[in-house]
Amino acid sequence: MKMTRKGLVALVLLIISVSMLFAGGSTEKSSSGIQEIEVFTRYSDGVTKEYFEQVATDFMKENPNVKVTLSSANNQNYKQEINVRLASSSAPDIYYAWSGEYARQFVDGNRALDITQQLTNDGTWYDSFIKNQFGPFTFSEKIYGIPLMMDGKAFYYNIDIFNDLGLKVPENWDEFMQVLEVLKKSEYIPISLGNIEDWATGHYMTTLNQRVVPADVLAKDYALEGDYSNPAYVEALKYLQKMVPYFTPEFNSVTYDVGINDFVSGKAAIYYEQFNQVQYIMPATFNWSWFDFPDIIGAEGDQNALTGAPQGLMVSSATKYPDACIAFLKYLTNSANAEKLVKDAKMFSTVIGAINEKSADMKQMQIAETIKKASSINLWLDNATDSEVVAVYLSGIQAMVGGSMTPEQVMATVQKKAAQVKAEK
Repeated sequence: MKMTRKGLVALVLLIISVSMLFAGGSTEKSSSGIQEIEVFTRYSDGVTKEYFEQVATDFMKENPNVKVTLSSANNQNYKQEINVRLASSSAPDIYYAWSGEYARQFVDGNRALDITQQLTNDGTWYDSFIKNQFGPFTFSEKIYGIPLMMDGKAFYYNIDIFNDLGLKVPENWDEFMQVLEVLKKSEYIPISLGNIEDWATGHYMTTLNQRVVPADVLAKDYALEGDYSNPAYVEALKYLQKMVPYFTPEFNSVTYDVGINDFVSGKAAIYYEQFNQVQYIMPATFNWSWFDFPDIIGAEGDQNALTGAPQGLMVSSATKYPDACIAFLKYLTNSANAEKLVKDAKMFSTVIGAINEKSADMKQMQIAETIKKASSINLWLDNATDSEVVAVYLSGIQAMVGGSMTPEQVMATVQKKAAQVKAEK
């Protein structure tokens, strides 16, 4: 009997699941008595890498029976490398993960350990976290990831430039366009942008979809229960088109680093960036602050949600030492190390009380409150829906802002891919 494509996929997944069942979950010790675990992250350099190194060193001093090996890939290569590693016989024991649909792929592929029991059995540990940060790591009421950092995205702006040009922080889209038009006539780049990696404009579309597309429609389509046919998607893309004249010239050929450096060096007046990247803004010698993405008056989407998502760590279902992995995660997120994450790495810890007068400056504490007060968190587009759909969507957005596709053409390709993925599931 000829096997269908769906049947073949199901068989492969079954084989993987069974092999992982027998490979993972064991608490056996190695012949040397040392339990060796590998922690794989996207922090290949800088203060965050140093933070993990210090925590691992301290942990091993207190737990001499566990050896922690740190490995990493840079942000651009991490997604590809972790997929290859988890599909191989050399999967890391603990690995970094964005939340939402990105994390779900590992759960659906039986590559993530359900840690609900370990969390809830230790009420003190579970209660130490800001609870809403677990949501994007929870699937079928089971928790598969430890949210390490909470995040959001806003427009950073140069206060000195705004004051010199008599500009005020815009509260709605029309005011925003007026500000950008004044900046366009000045010596400054209105908004710095490096979009050689297409996720950058994808973040803009994350927020524009949330502002323009009705929330119930957005939720259905991201879950592949709809068909992306609502005309609001095209309208959202048109809003991004309106911003193109105000971005860095030739931004599709500009790297992320150039984009952020143009703002920090004072060449650009505004920069759309994550709060967890604030450490790269801090070297700026001018006065700076931030404002939320302006409301689009009359649009049918949610104007109050904050674009962002927690980031965290997941445990491989193939680990030989789940207890050692949990012990390391508990140590990593204790109050002292959570404060250290804030103070040394300038990240926004999900641990209650970690962001305080000793670990953070006034701006960091204000940012933390901004994240906490958001009505809801709007997951990045590449975390919110199926990866195949996202790939088509992001490449289409990049082509549109580059002038080679229309909004209608972008959505036609998204609709086609969504229908194809839906049919294959």
